[in-house]
Amino acid sequence: MLAKNGHEVLYTGLYNTNENALVAKGAENIDLGGKRGSFSIKLLFKLMKFIKTRKPDIIQANGSDTLKYSAIAKIFYPKLNIIYRNISMVSSRTKPGSLRTKMNGLFFKKVDRVTSVGNESMEDLIKTFGYPPAKASVIRRGVPELIYDRIAARKKIATEFGFSETDFILLYTAQFSPEKNHEFLIESFEKVFAHGLVARMLFVGIGERLEEIKAIVTQKKLTEHIIFTGYRKNVPELLAGSDLFVFASKIEGVPGALLEAGMQSLPTIAVATGGVGEAMVNGKTGILLNKYDSTDFSKAIIALLENESFRQSLGENGKKFIMENFSLQSALRNFENLYADVLKEKDQHGG
Repeated sequence: MLAKNGHEVLYTGLYNTNENALVAKGAENIDLGGKRGSFSIKLLFKLMKFIKTRKPDIIQANGSDTLKYSAIAKIFYPKLNIIYRNISMVSSRTKPGSLRTKMNGLFFKKVDRVTSVGNESMEDLIKTFGYPPAKASVIRRGVPELIYDRIAARKKIATEFGFSETDFILLYTAQFSPEKNHEFLIESFEKVFAHGLVARMLFVGIGERLEEIKAIVTQKKLTEHIIFTGYRKNVPELLAGSDLFVFASKIEGVPGALLEAGMQSLPTIAVATGGVGEAMVNGKTGILLNKYDSTDFSKAIIALLENESFRQSLGENGKKFIMENFSLQSALRNFENLYADVLKEKDQHGG
């Protein structure tokens, strides 16, 4: 959207590309490649050469690796303007007093502004690294409104995976990593299945624990009812064809997957952690539980699956909530204003 709005956008990656590489339409997509281990001198030199050649007004660092390389590059290019985009709870990956924490604290001294996806994640970063509150702000995620025929989307899912369109469909989109807590959802689903409801759980994504989680599902003899879809680009369509979105991650900023579910009028059942409560309203757009209790979670699933009118009401409220609070146009305007403020401040100080 920045590119569409007339800005020159250099969408630049530090990792080798693969078949799932993200592409920003209208932007110049660049892959510096070569990220190996914790740090690569070769990659740093590539980035510095890129900065010297292209002279970007702003570098927006999305993630800890880009922060590290950009901050070091600023030692050599002190007029570089760096904005860090924080999407998670940094304290969950930080050990107080560790070398890594101290290094990140030094990197943040090179950052001109920090913008977080939510209030919880912003306050967490400020507290963890002692970042100046005056230089931190919240810019909420923007979610595109993609419209699908729900009946057709549901039929497409059922046909692809070989089950009846009348079966309930639960969806969870997340990489297979420890903090995403797939085991908890499997345990909860077991109780739903034991209740007698004919339901399918779709796990969307890839990751380091994929085979381990598959083995658990096989051991519990749930392979017909818990389905692994792999990586998918059509997640909004999968959401549109489902009955419930379930969310059990242990570490989150404001989860984009939950926002996408709301945009597709799909109610969510989730456990309150990080900024999850900023993305939904308990009892209005979904059910928000206070702890990881599989019995309570399964009861919430059963209650919504057995009450279609309430489920539909939550979904309708969810879409309205997302459109009012997570507009893509608002995110665009807020980022443009942030970039303009940083550049204006540098001009005033002779930067």
